[in-house]
Amino acid sequence: MKNTTAVLAVALLGSVLAAGCGRGQENKPGASRKAVAPSQLNNINLAEVMASYPSAVVTPQPWAGYWFPYTASGIYSAAAKYDEANLSEIKARGGSTADYQPLAVWEAGNHGPSAPRLESWFGHCNGWAASAISVPEPRAGKMIDGIEFSVGDLKALLAESWLEFAGDFVGTRVNDKQDFSTAAFWDVVPAQFHLMLVNLVGKQNRGLIIDRHTGAEIWNQPLVAYKFEPVTPNDYLGPHPSYPDIYRVNMTARIWWANDNVSSEDITPPFNMATLENEMNDYFYPGRILKYELWLDGPVQFDEIGKMTKSGDILVTQENGKFVGGIWKNGVTGAALVNTHPDYMWVPYALQHSTGYKNPRIDDGWVRANIESVIRTNGGN
Repeated sequence: MKNTTAVLAVALLGSVLAAGCGRGQENKPGASRKAVAPSQLNNINLAEVMASYPSAVVTPQPWAGYWFPYTASGIYSAAAKYDEANLSEIKARGGSTADYQPLAVWEAGNHGPSAPRLESWFGHCNGWAASAISVPEPRAGKMIDGIEFSVGDLKALLAESWLEFAGDFVGTRVNDKQDFSTAAFWDVVPAQFHLMLVNLVGKQNRGLIIDRHTGAEIWNQPLVAYKFEPVTPNDYLGPHPSYPDIYRVNMTARIWWANDNVSSEDITPPFNMATLENEMNDYFYPGRILKYELWLDGPVQFDEIGKMTKSGDILVTQENGKFVGGIWKNGVTGAALVNTHPDYMWVPYALQHSTGYKNPRIDDGWVRANIESVIRTNGGN
């Protein structure tokens, strides 16, 4: 029970990879993962992390965008402009266009209304989410090889380019729409959730993506900020009645993410926690209040004014092949559970070439040269 960081690293390595807002891509070779080193997750004492990282706002700030649903033709419009620009460039240098494979044609057949096994929630939210924490927001349109690309076009091509990636994952994807009870549904467990927030977001200022939909649908959102309510004596539950060496404490966390359903042409305003602290339905930054019980390996102590001064370490371990570490206490049951704790959490660290999930005709080098590098140089303009 003491080796929490090592267990959490195993949780990251052993989790099931899942794509977002689209067909699952478990075990595809173009989407790889690795474990976070235990040294990156070594802040596990509740009193210490609550004192050091009670809240955090990710910097640079992830940007709100659009999920480009397949039912609305995905990124077809931007893909058609991509084709026009590439054909224009080929002709300008006197090349042949006979062998050119249009991005838009593949997109229409695979990421559009005729996509195989189409469901209403299929889209590009994982590609948008990964790009939103990896690339500055496009804030102005751009002329490329004589073709005018709007802000929304640039965001669409970034979403496609980042649709396959390498990353760190924690949690197991839920596949069954009727599943409200298995280990896959109830992870990410509270200890994993809490430690990921304080260590990766609070301590390291790393962008983090959550699947905000606890059930079988996938809705990936880049986390923008979190804030924990202070632990008071009323939150401390004392020893577990069946396991007296485990001490329990109730927690409340507020989280906010960048919205995936704003206009692709919208420019994201700065996040202001003071303004949004009690607002969970903001257009650009929706959020959620999560309640859970953490388990510790030692008691909690408070000073004379009720401030937590000392505690045990947060516990997460494996039992019968599943991770355990606290209890979610969001006060709902049945179908309402699908909008509670994250189904899984992940951190992308590099895009990858297509293995068939993202459009294999997109040239990631073209996207980097014409979109990403220009945005990084000009601050989005």
